[in-house]
Amino acid sequence: MRGPLLFLWQVRLIAGDVYRAAVREKMMYGFLLLSFLFILMANVPYMVADPKVFENQPALTSSLQIGFVAIHIFILLIAVFVSLNTMQNYLAFERLVLLLSRPVRRWQIMAGVLLGLYQMILINWFLMTSGIWLVVLSHERMLLPFVWSGLSVAALLGILYVSLVVFFYCLMPNMMAGVLTIFVVIAGFGTSSARLVFARFGWPVFFEKAARLGLNALPQINTLLGISMKELRFFHLDIPAGLYIFQSFLLITALGLFSCSAFERRSQF
Repeated sequence: MRGPLLFLWQVRLIAGDVYRAAVREKMMYGFLLLSFLFILMANVPYMVADPKVFENQPALTSSLQIGFVAIHIFILLIAVFVSLNTMQNYLAFERLVLLLSRPVRRWQIMAGVLLGLYQMILINWFLMTSGIWLVVLSHERMLLPFVWSGLSVAALLGILYVSLVVFFYCLMPNMMAGVLTIFVVIAGFGTSSARLVFARFGWPVFFEKAARLGLNALPQINTLLGISMKELRFFHLDIPAGLYIFQSFLLITALGLFSCSAFERRSQF
C-alpha cells in the first residue's frame, strides 16, 4: 500500500484508536445517561390531560421541544468535555513520542484525532435522537421523518464544537481550550443581535466591514438552531438553510486545516 491510500489507512487507524479512547471515558456515559433521563420527560406532554400546561400546544410539539433542548445541551457538553479529556490522554507526551516514532506524519495524527472524535459525537447524537424519535413514535404511531432532519442540525453543531475544542487545544493544550470553545459558542448566539446593531448605527466603513467579517467567521449558532426549529415545525421561519449549513462546513474544514497546521508546528521536538 503506497501513496494517498497509505496515508488514509494510517489516518483511519489513528481515528479508530481515538474513538476507542473516547468511548472509554466514563464522563461520556454520565452525560448520555442524563440526556436519556431528560428525553424520557418528553413523555410528559402526552400524559398531562390539561392542554393549558403547555400553552395549548400539540403534545408532539411540546415533546419535541423537550428533546430539542436536551439534545443540544448534552451534545455541547459531550463535545467539549469528552473531547478535551480524550485529547489530554491520547496526546500525552509519552504517547505522542511513541506515535511520532512511527512512520506517520504529524498532520495525520491530528486528522485521525478529529475523525475519531467526530465519530464519537455522531454516535452520541444518533443515540439521543433515536431516544426522542422512539418517544414520539410510541405515542403518534407515525414514522415522523422530519424529527431526524430537524435534529440533524445538532449533529452538525456537535462536529463544529469538536472542531473548536481541537483547534484551541492545538494552540493551548490545557483546560482553557474548553473555556474558549464555550466562549465562542456564546459569542455565536449573539451574531444576529450584533448585525442589527451595525445596521442601525452609522459606523465607519472600515470598522463596519471588519466587524461584519468577524461576525461571519463566528459559528452562526442562533441561525442553525432556527433551521432546526423550522424543520421540527416549531415556527415558520424564512432562513436560507443551505447557505448557513455550507458556511458551517467551510468553518469546520478551516478549523481542521488550522488544527493540523498548528499541531505540526507545536510537536517539533
